Amino acid sequence: MKLADLLTEHAAVFPSKGEMRKMVQGGGVSINKEKVTDPYAESSTAMLLNDKYILVQRGKKNYYLITAV
Repeated sequence: MKLADLLTEHAAVFPSKGEMRKMVQGGGVSINKEKVTDPYAESSTAMLLNDKYILVQRGKKNYYLITAV
């Protein structure tokens, strides 16, 4: 699944893909403390922390913990 789909449709971190794309271009999105450079990159199981969590940072102060089921 692409990161844009995961963070907009499934987790609701961003209200739209366009807003996510703008934040990524500005360097304002991190996954597990690593900056995201491509909003349409594929997400994988390598992103999971403890095999079930993904930490998403949006801007400086907004953190989201996504639980994979």
